[in-house]
Amino acid sequence: MQTKVTKFLDEKNIAYKVKLHKEEALTCELAAKERNCRISQIIKTMVAKDDKGNFHICLIPGDKILKLKKVRQAAGGIKIDLADPNLIAKELDLIVGAISPFLFPEGSYFYADESILREKEVDVSSGDPKAGIEILSEDLLKLTQAKLCDIISTSDI
Repeated sequence: MQTKVTKFLDEKNIAYKVKLHKEEALTCELAAKERNCRISQIIKTMVAKDDKGNFHICLIPGDKILKLKKVRQAAGGIKIDLADPNLIAKELDLIVGAISPFLFPEGSYFYADESILREKEVDVSSGDPKAGIEILSEDLLKLTQAKLCDIISTSDI
């Protein structure tokens, strides 16, 4: 299976494994079940925007809750709000629930919660709800050039 994501990873010479699903998985719980992995290995790609229209992409484990206040602090105190997923999907031709961190325009800002590194391998969306991509957490951070910071709630779901 080839997607925009696998093509991007091939171009960057990054090792990955495609994990095909029997069913579409548009939630972290379903993705973990379909990919036979822990929900902490599923990476949520959450999209926010600032007042200037810049994308701020937040990468957190599937079993955690994003704290936007912490993202704003990591961004230097600027006003950032979560973007309407349907508008983002339409604007960037993405599928809500299957948004890959590798499909954003150049100049987007990335933040990754430090807890991502607790997992050696993580699963991100392939951009297709019927497949995921397993890569090394270090490669995810390297490719996105994400700022490593604390952006999750201190309490678990």
